[in-house]
Amino acid sequence: MLGLWINGAGAQQQASDVVLVPHRATYDMKLAAARPNSGIVEVNGRMVLEMVDSCDAWEVKQRIKLKFLRTEGDEFDTDSSFTSYETKDGLGLRFSVRNIQDQEVEEELRGHADLEAPGGKGRASFTLPEARNFELPAGTLFPTTHLALIIRHARDGDKSVSYSVFDGARLDGAFQVNAVIGKPPRATGPAVRGDVGLLRNQPSWGVRLAFFAAGDQGTANPEYELALDLLGNGISRSMMLDYGEFAVDARLVQLQALPRPRC
Repeated sequence: MLGLWINGAGAQQQASDVVLVPHRATYDMKLAAARPNSGIVEVNGRMVLEMVDSCDAWEVKQRIKLKFLRTEGDEFDTDSSFTSYETKDGLGLRFSVRNIQDQEVEEELRGHADLEAPGGKGRASFTLPEARNFELPAGTLFPTTHLALIIRHARDGDKSVSYSVFDGARLDGAFQVNAVIGKPPRATGPAVRGDVGLLRNQPSWGVRLAFFAAGDQGTANPEYELALDLLGNGISRSMMLDYGEFAVDARLVQLQALPRPRC
């Protein structure tokens, strides 16, 4: 995909111009589409996403609980949680991931990553499931910096951009993330409860992110795709998580403003 490429130093400087809002968002989730061979006929659940301003860092907490129904009639539950602490200079990240199926832990990741300087190379270190270290290429971004940068590109009218992004959710390195930015989808779904003022007077865009394993870009399908109805303050009114064999739709149903600290 043709896109705009910017070195990491310039990227982090641009991302600092974006003002994200601390918030807790709750989404209802359901199956949007499934291929016949997926074996999935129904998905229902909920996602809670928190962005907490901790003065010098952003703390992000995400939990997704889903119930799946297979074509054979049997059900299974998944419970996935992700937490991160990312410094606002974009140079440090602590992360924790836990994936549970039917009350049994299937995967647990924990560690930290650091960049030498804006735009510089870095290093990721895992403590779970095993001790592992590897280099991050120059220009790698962490997730909240990447989100802010996508908003900046959208404000500037850019249509496609691509970055290397590390979030700690995989043991073999960063994703190459291709973003296509366009008009927001037409708003549908239930009315949002709570602090709906956070949704008003905000620019919005439709953003589709394709996540490729390192080295796979241009030679394979993405591992997954994420479509967002994204506002200029970092809140998403809806999401579509497309895993290839099936896709899950997430619609914002409740929103709570979180306080900004006195730093």
